[in-house]
Amino acid sequence: MGLVDSDRDLTVREIGDDEEFGVWLSEIAHDYPSAAGSTLDDHHLVLTDAIGEWIGGLRYMLRGGVALVLEIAITPEERGRGYALRLIEGFEAAARSNGAHLIEFWSDNLGLEPILEAVGWTRLLSRPKYIAGRTWHLYEKRLAAPDPQS
Repeated sequence: MGLVDSDRDLTVREIGDDEEFGVWLSEIAHDYPSAAGSTLDDHHLVLTDAIGEWIGGLRYMLRGGVALVLEIAITPEERGRGYALRLIEGFEAAARSNGAHLIEFWSDNLGLEPILEAVGWTRLLSRPKYIAGRTWHLYEKRLAAPDPQS
């Protein structure tokens, strides 16, 4: 037998956003010996106004104590008011409360750097010609352990 068992007719295909498949994949991935302490958890944060209207949101993954922002967005009419920073601050608090010791964020917008640096983020690396041919920057922030008395 070669590297792949060729006795079966197998197909690799993309699957849409299927919650049932996601649960199934998480369950079998959790069984791998190398997965101990490193299972992948997907989280969502929503920013709402006083009447519950959605202003923006953030999706992040948490694995082995590291939380990574996957998506962040603010509705077009609400942009430019600092709400993305509010979501980043909420992300930091949520990640810390979920046991993260490190948070990460990729961005192709260097204009965010002074804001991120002001709240403790550091640019770790820049990757030219990355997503969509643009230069992307990886920022990180180490988190202090949560206060056991809170």
